[in-house]
Amino acid sequence: MGRLYVLITLMLLVGVSAAAQDRTYEIGPGDVLQVAVLGQPSMSGEMPVDTTGFLNFPFLGKVKASGMSVPELERKLATLLAEGYLKRPQVSVSVRQYRSQRVFVTGEITKPGPYGLRPDRSLLALVQDIGDFTTQIGHEVVVIRPPSSVPAGDGEDGSTPPVARPGPSLPGEVPGSELFRVNLRELRAGYPGKDMRLEPGDTVYFPKAAQIYVTGHVARPGAFRFEEGLTVFQVLALAGSVTERGAEKRAKIIRMVDGKRKELRANLNDVVLPEDTIHVPERFF
Repeated sequence: MGRLYVLITLMLLVGVSAAAQDRTYEIGPGDVLQVAVLGQPSMSGEMPVDTTGFLNFPFLGKVKASGMSVPELERKLATLLAEGYLKRPQVSVSVRQYRSQRVFVTGEITKPGPYGLRPDRSLLALVQDIGDFTTQIGHEVVVIRPPSSVPAGDGEDGSTPPVARPGPSLPGEVPGSELFRVNLRELRAGYPGKDMRLEPGDTVYFPKAAQIYVTGHVARPGAFRFEEGLTVFQVLALAGSVTERGAEKRAKIIRMVDGKRKELRANLNDVVLPEDTIHVPERFF
């Protein structure tokens, strides 16, 4: 009985939280609203906000909804209905489908395209809404924000800071765009500080998994899927380990840094980065 009480309490708290977020949401073109007028089924039901920001409301005709919060629209409808239609009308409005504040989602997902933002504009909430990923999904998600959408001071509160880029190379990127990189596994696991607030117009990109390359004297040289936290030892194990002719102690990590090729001595506990190459040379004797 105690567990059931706790479960019901948690469900009610979640419902109240969602309702509170709904009340602060700014309605816009494309949103679908659920309108209920007490005792008036002909005035109740799902109502889309058209491209000009208006509701086509029974008896009232076109009513401006865009730019208003849910409570503001409720008061507006109640006032209009009280002017010659109903006595003390009671109106309830909720957002059925969020479509006006959109981001574009692309990359390794099964259903790319525009997605509406929930009231909290959470990246985690979006990830939960977009469905399945492909088998080639990588270890991170990249948010590309147009220059005009970058809020002042972003990243100063401990959230993921933007990464400036010299030129466009990703979907939705234009000169001056800001990039935010988030570890996908940590985001989905609910790690503190990994979620971020999205802005309408953002592009959310799920890149294909990066590769790690192993060359030289290993049993199975080739490319392997990058995973966050992989060490040199683990990558060599994926490649079937070093052969008898291989010089494990002289293994090198070949890495591109600022567009330049660098060779680093490889210790077995070193963590590899995406697109690293581990080379195992031949033994001298």
